[in-house]
Amino acid sequence: MIFVGAIFAAVAVVIYLFYETVHAEVTETRVESELVSGELKIVQISDLHGRTRFWTGTVGEIVDSLKPDIVCVTGDLFNKLEQLPEVMRELSRLDCEYLFFVPGNHEWEERTGLRKRKFTEEEHIRVLRDIGVRKMRVLANEGELIEVKRSNVYVYGFDNSKYGRERYVPQEDDIEGAFRLTLAHSPSITRWLAKRSIGFDLLLAGHTHGGQIRFFGKAIGPYGRHHTGLKEMQPKRYMYINRGLGTVHLPFRIGCRPEIALIRVVGVR
Repeated sequence: MIFVGAIFAAVAVVIYLFYETVHAEVTETRVESELVSGELKIVQISDLHGRTRFWTGTVGEIVDSLKPDIVCVTGDLFNKLEQLPEVMRELSRLDCEYLFFVPGNHEWEERTGLRKRKFTEEEHIRVLRDIGVRKMRVLANEGELIEVKRSNVYVYGFDNSKYGRERYVPQEDDIEGAFRLTLAHSPSITRWLAKRSIGFDLLLAGHTHGGQIRFFGKAIGPYGRHHTGLKEMQPKRYMYINRGLGTVHLPFRIGCRPEIALIRVVGVR
């Protein structure tokens, strides 16, 4: 009986880990802004690490069901470079005019088990070229002004993976009167921005996986100091840290399911 009980317990643990790892959740939040007319639906996905299929559907199916105005992908598309073509096939199916990407550390390196290989500069450039070859717009220390539903949005993306490549080269005329949507892979960008007095209205980041393993709502490991979800950093200045979709180091999640974030930006004019 003890042996049979142990078998059932082991099976239950495996089922739980599988469920926590492949059950993608849509988390919905709302912010207000005087710079927006009506409502903008911004969807953020992050840290796929090669995973595009979940119990709740594929990434494309879930995102398209939300009917977003803007989709932001904040880095780390793969663990191994060979995963990139399948990830891009899935992302290319997204039905959204404005689809932006910023690089993470896994656009600079690939990992096999515990072994990591950093790309050369030429390999990194080739990776970004492959990501931007379809309708994805790669922002690596650059910005773009877009008009969505009669609202001007200035989207600026940082290359802030972990290699100190952040640069800020804004077009000041574009920023005037526009909602500033800022994208970065790592939440460490906040210190970099604060040191240079660079403002934003909504900052989207990932990288932490929400800790990937959480007990009683708290992450273990070095990312426990970061919040997950939406936080008002200053009055009318918000930051969202996405839990991501894939895994790294350990092939499972605990108490920290994969996330696709929907942020509704509502005008208050």
